[in-house]
Amino acid sequence: MPISTGLNSRTIRIGIILPEDQVRRVSLSWPADLVVASSQDFDDNITDITIEIEGGKFRVNLGSDQVVVDDFMLASGDNLAGLSAEHGVCVDSVVAGRGFHWEKQIQPILPGRLLFSIVDEAILLINELSVESYVACVATSEMGAAAPDALLAAQTIVARCWALASVERKHADLHFDVCNDDCCQRYQGTTYLTNHSLQAAIATENEVLVDDNDAVIDARYSKNCGGIVEDYTTVWGEPPVPYLIPLWDGPNHPEGFAQQDLEPLLAYQDAYCSATRFQDVDLPAMLGKVDETGSYYRWEKAVDKKVILDNLKQYFKHDWAELFEVLVLKRGASGRISHLRLAGENQLGDQVTFDLRSEYDIRRTFSESFLYSSAFVIENAGSLEEDEAVELRGAGWGHGVGMCQMGALGMALDGFASADILSHYYPGTTLKNLTDEIS
Repeated sequence: MPISTGLNSRTIRIGIILPEDQVRRVSLSWPADLVVASSQDFDDNITDITIEIEGGKFRVNLGSDQVVVDDFMLASGDNLAGLSAEHGVCVDSVVAGRGFHWEKQIQPILPGRLLFSIVDEAILLINELSVESYVACVATSEMGAAAPDALLAAQTIVARCWALASVERKHADLHFDVCNDDCCQRYQGTTYLTNHSLQAAIATENEVLVDDNDAVIDARYSKNCGGIVEDYTTVWGEPPVPYLIPLWDGPNHPEGFAQQDLEPLLAYQDAYCSATRFQDVDLPAMLGKVDETGSYYRWEKAVDKKVILDNLKQYFKHDWAELFEVLVLKRGASGRISHLRLAGENQLGDQVTFDLRSEYDIRRTFSESFLYSSAFVIENAGSLEEDEAVELRGAGWGHGVGMCQMGALGMALDGFASADILSHYYPGTTLKNLTDEIS
């Protein structure tokens, strides 16, 4: 009996440009020595084209020629062993970090098939390629070129597991498996592919973690857990997942977890993901340049009350005039808040309350874009009614469940092998090869 997966395919479809991006025109280019096939014939000397929506169809500019079509396809090779840096078609105007504090425009270079269609009067671009080539690219998109071998191997295996488990299916209505962004896994094609990361993918080809039922695990991960890995149920609710459980991310840690008191966690500096471990480390070279401050192990932020009130109106249709109190009702093991109550006054002068019941809703409410994590304490809780901002002191970046990428880096720098990293973050799982037959 083979190892079971949720994807049930060795190819994967990635949403690159989504209808919500409202893109109506895109330019594409590729090196002269790249063999590119297309759904429309064009001169072999052409190395750039533009596609734009006009009258509900695509107008494709192919050098001196134009065609009007309902959909369009380009394709280049995506064999894992044949991949190299910048192998593929470059696409301009692609959003990275949708809705997060690091949102920007990128120009990814994509191997495999590029499938263009029109949805809601906007471009939908899907990149279809092999799972193995996809995870090689994800590992480099998520990590920097200088990442240690053990970290790259662990990240590649985790990315493969997450893709093959295919649990969330957030984009099934648009007929692709995952998007290119932090909503799923960060994917920027071969843009930052290095021989180092490619060799990590080849060396771990088909390797996955499986649970007791020989099913590929749902390998969640985040940038920085803040010192304690969070429990799956805190973020996504029941049922619990036996290998996504709370644990201290380092040696010599305090007793218990942080549900009732965040201060022992905030004082903890011995975690694998602690900023103290990376004082002489070039983090952008190892983790990529998405980071702004270098760590997010500990952070402070003042959130204007007006921002919170605006978000209440935008996301939950509650039009308040004042915010008086923020009351924490429930924390997870890592201190991440999963239930929080706001109290204030609406536009009619009535006293009102509203409960935020997920770490996701808390993070998007307490930020102009998206808060680093929901593991925070409110420094000015006693004077909040008079203050203009909510003063936060917090830990971590991301939901904190599963592998902590900065913790994995800390372990790799301490000499741990990839298998040690994976067994630490996904206890009770087994490393196997997809080609293995299970008796």
